[in-house]
Amino acid sequence: MPVAKRQTPRPYLAAAERRQQLLAVAARLVRQGGWGALSMQGLAIAAGVSRQLVYEHFESADDLYLATLGHLFERVHAATEAVVRAGGDLETTLARAFELFVDMPPEERNALRALATESDPSHRRMARAKTRLRSRITGLWVPYVERQSGLRDGEAQAVAWMLVNAAGGLADGIADGSISRPRGVALWVRVARDAITSLRDENDAARRR
Repeated sequence: MPVAKRQTPRPYLAAAERRQQLLAVAARLVRQGGWGALSMQGLAIAAGVSRQLVYEHFESADDLYLATLGHLFERVHAATEAVVRAGGDLETTLARAFELFVDMPPEERNALRALATESDPSHRRMARAKTRLRSRITGLWVPYVERQSGLRDGEAQAVAWMLVNAAGGLADGIADGSISRPRGVALWVRVARDAITSLRDENDAARRR
């Protein structure tokens, strides 16, 4: 009589650890197959857990999508923050930060760009997620623009978002092959540097008058 194969028990993880483990698997699914590869059932299979356990951590597919996007964003944000806080010169900082953005998998980059745009307030969960993301972006780049240009408050925020949007446009050009990566990086650095330094020169001149 054949002996039943004993299943290896799933290791117990605290709730926070399990959620992070599921998000790591979800991020891998997105990198390998795009956002269409991410589903509650697909995550359960890839992580080797029950679908019920996935639902214990994510209320719906939309909740899973937003949580995965936030997980991916924090990884890129941490890397970008390290570049900004490294204290390099303006051109080096701009180039390295842009290269991090360009080198993201297209699905991740496009989703982050969509999440960073204005949201429909009727979709409360999406609106909250976008607000959190925008505050993280402004918390990093607005102080940097302030230090480099001498602008303050709303003006620095407007310039920071202008540069973020310009980065997205150039990244699209690199992705579709209309511009080479080295040329795209060089153009980004030139545009961002010239915008920041011209504003700094204007502010310096105004203070001397």
